[in-house]
Amino acid sequence: MAQIFKTSRWLRPYQSKNGQQVFIRVRMRTGFETNIPVYDYIKHEKLPISVKKEFWNKGYVTGGNYHISVREINNLLTKVERDVRDSVNELLEKNIQINQENITKLTYINEINTLEQERKIANGEIIVDEQGGAFASQVEFEEYIETSEDPKFNGLKKSMGLYKREYLLDFWDDFIRDFAPDSYNTPRHAMDEYIRNTEDNCKANEFSSMWLQHFFEYIAREGYSFRKDGKNRKRYTVTTIAKYHKHLRHFGDYLFSELKLIDNQDYKRFSLKKKKSKKMSLIKYKPTSFINTHALFKREFDWFYGFKFEDKQLELARDMFVMQVWLGGLRQVDFYKLSKQNFNRDSNGVKIWFKQQKTDDVVQNTINQNYLDPIMEKYPNIFKEFPKVHIYNKLLKKAAEVAGLKRPLMFTFEYVDANEAKEEWIEIYKMISNNWARNCAVSILTELGYHDDRIAKFTGHKDLDMINHYKSVHKKEIKAMMDEVKPEIVTEL
Repeated sequence: MAQIFKTSRWLRPYQSKNGQQVFIRVRMRTGFETNIPVYDYIKHEKLPISVKKEFWNKGYVTGGNYHISVREINNLLTKVERDVRDSVNELLEKNIQINQENITKLTYINEINTLEQERKIANGEIIVDEQGGAFASQVEFEEYIETSEDPKFNGLKKSMGLYKREYLLDFWDDFIRDFAPDSYNTPRHAMDEYIRNTEDNCKANEFSSMWLQHFFEYIAREGYSFRKDGKNRKRYTVTTIAKYHKHLRHFGDYLFSELKLIDNQDYKRFSLKKKKSKKMSLIKYKPTSFINTHALFKREFDWFYGFKFEDKQLELARDMFVMQVWLGGLRQVDFYKLSKQNFNRDSNGVKIWFKQQKTDDVVQNTINQNYLDPIMEKYPNIFKEFPKVHIYNKLLKKAAEVAGLKRPLMFTFEYVDANEAKEEWIEIYKMISNNWARNCAVSILTELGYHDDRIAKFTGHKDLDMINHYKSVHKKEIKAMMDEVKPEIVTEL
């Protein structure tokens, strides 16, 4: 008697970065055919299995690097193929339609049920026996949640009144709210990722130089990613790592002096640089202060200001940048908080009032109406039209490219995992961002010959050293001097 159906292992014809995805092919005697993807479930997350064709021989994996050994991969293929067969037989017995969705659902029914149960638990849905769940009673459910150390239940614990603050991040929000400026919140993402990936969830009363050593070694080695899947990783710079270290030292001070959760300051023993061993140091060279401060020359800036864009989004990004510059070189965080209420007109012209987040100072500043009046007239509701910061920067780069701002500038990159800084020449349009507004405000006024004190009042700087730093962007004073020193033809001594 002919078989009702057959199964076989099959590779998808086209290849992705990880190889060709593996399927279990089901062929029915009736002529129906479908392919069921092979998944492995890691920590309740679905992982498609792919292999390279050179490591595939008649349905078996013969080599390659995977999240598990080759032997375990082949065992997984055997298990999934067996589950596919069982699923098809069950569908036939119950006279349920044979299709890819039904076979896949039944093949992975146990994994799917586990995921659903985890979701219900995390949402606080009590799953007792009479509901087809895993707990005999509500008391048993609450005991499970209270004793679990899985961080995904933290929100549920808080809502149930079972949460006990114990780990570093349990105290972090209070640290930012009560003890440190908002800018100190920058290491939070890196700490979240480190704890999630290593399960080194340090208790607050055990905060030490050893934990800091492990944390900084990890982030220096692994870098960072803004994507949810963790891909497209970038390397940390020396300045960012040093900033994180500063913020975490202050966090240690908070645990020690304010909360008295630790009885010593061992955390201060950790250093990014080892005095006796450069090789063991995380930072292996002395970084340069104030690197990569770049700006447009006034001629370039005015060309950009007057450029006619066909794309309205590019025009908006350009106009936002002009506003940032001539409102005093506003930092992005202050710029994005503005509204019409921040502007006030008196007999001396238009002034802007705002509170600087970085210094917490209230600033009153005269704006440059020559550049800004046409923009304010063009956009009655410009502050409501601001795109998100990352989109603004992306549009600004594109606008600079379309406008032809392609002068190459030298950039210095100081990565924490390198032995020396790297220098590279890159065109303006590839690197320009909202951060350049402050540089442009100072450098253009310097180019026009205005005194440091007057520039400092316009930009809100208190430290003239910072003004001197921004002035270094342009070397036109030296060029002008060199142009004036000309040779004279001497006819007689």
